[in-house]
Amino acid sequence: MFFVMKWTPRWRGHFKAHRRARPGANRSANRSAKIRARIVLAGLLAVLAWAVFGMDTGIQLPDGTVPAMAAHVWLPVEPQIDVVWMPGHDEGPYLSARAAILFENTTGTVLFAKNAHEKRPPASTTKILTAILALERSRLDEIVTVSRKAASTPGSTARLYPGQKIRMIDLLHGLLLQSGNDAAVAIAEHLAGSEAAFVSWMNQRAAELGALNSRFQNSHGLDKPGHFSTAYDLALISRIALVYPTFAEIVRKRTYQYEGQTWTNTNKLLWRFEGLEGIKTGTTSGAGYCLVAAASQDGMQLISVVLGSNNRWDDSSRLLSWGFEEFHLLTLAQQGEMLARIPLADGMAPVVAVAGGPLAVVVRDRDVSRVTTRLEIDPGLRAPIRRGDTIGAFHVYVDGNLVKKISLIAGADIARRTPWRVLWQWLTGDRQAEPRGSSFDGRDEL
Repeated sequence: MFFVMKWTPRWRGHFKAHRRARPGANRSANRSAKIRARIVLAGLLAVLAWAVFGMDTGIQLPDGTVPAMAAHVWLPVEPQIDVVWMPGHDEGPYLSARAAILFENTTGTVLFAKNAHEKRPPASTTKILTAILALERSRLDEIVTVSRKAASTPGSTARLYPGQKIRMIDLLHGLLLQSGNDAAVAIAEHLAGSEAAFVSWMNQRAAELGALNSRFQNSHGLDKPGHFSTAYDLALISRIALVYPTFAEIVRKRTYQYEGQTWTNTNKLLWRFEGLEGIKTGTTSGAGYCLVAAASQDGMQLISVVLGSNNRWDDSSRLLSWGFEEFHLLTLAQQGEMLARIPLADGMAPVVAVAGGPLAVVVRDRDVSRVTTRLEIDPGLRAPIRRGDTIGAFHVYVDGNLVKKISLIAGADIARRTPWRVLWQWLTGDRQAEPRGSSFDGRDEL
């Protein structure tokens, strides 16, 4: 159970970090003499102990204990939220696509969704997952021998031939730019021994990535019963693919030269949309025209997915442009930034609460003034406390809807308050310092 304190910051301006002066321990030559002089005043210990432990705060919990802080709202702390669905995500630009999604990658926020969980043939967007497995399970300089089966795979081709020896890095270009089905099968056979075994890996990896409504039957995406995915799942898979620098570098290339051939990227949006970073097209009779695309502007990276589109280029351009025009990224705290000081009745110093991770949210421009936050502090917080202990949570709301949560952790060790520690602190003038490198942004102490 956690006590909650609510406050509303001024989001329009940037937070100004103010570092509080840290108490210094001025060591001088006569310090020992001063300490000896103070020892004669040790009789004040009883007075100090009464002042520290005898005063009544007037605030008690039902069991008679004194809480670490006064508060007016109680809320439970829930598991960490990985993907946030923006309120009103079903409202957006007109799209001809049967299913679509717009995903902000740095914060994991769904900005727009249309039939995002509808199971549909993914066509060659399947190859995004094939590439992930290739990057995770092979070296780029590995030599792959193309089998007769791989070379004869129907559909789009990288023009591979039986017995050809090709580096994995070149094969990945043929897979992602030329959309070669032959390249997909060659990768699958090289890594798993057979395409069937590789497909088993694909389904296992998809589930690990959270793509729970996807099932793959081949490595390339040709229509086959039981081969399906969703716009949401493809966004999650693409999010991981972009973590790999080699993948991100390949899918943003327009062309690639290989042994006298020019492989041209099938993603024509690279020529049409400023800031586009890939990713992959897909086209079959069952799937229609599909496109997963990514672009970055103003600190946001948007991933769009359109499936079964009449015009995937226009749909994707419209969706990405709308996202950049409609939404704004707010960075509220950096990992390790001080967010609050929490007085402890039994501690030698206040607990310094710092952000357990980076805190950024995406909001509509019109909703910036509707952003509020809550600090939740464990009412049972007691000394001693170790640096790094979780002591609460920091919640961000937009118009009353939870959109982000991070843990609050202790920024420094806090010893339990005892009469002897209080006396020694008084005698020496030492205090427990704030964590080095922390900052304070002017927010009130709890």
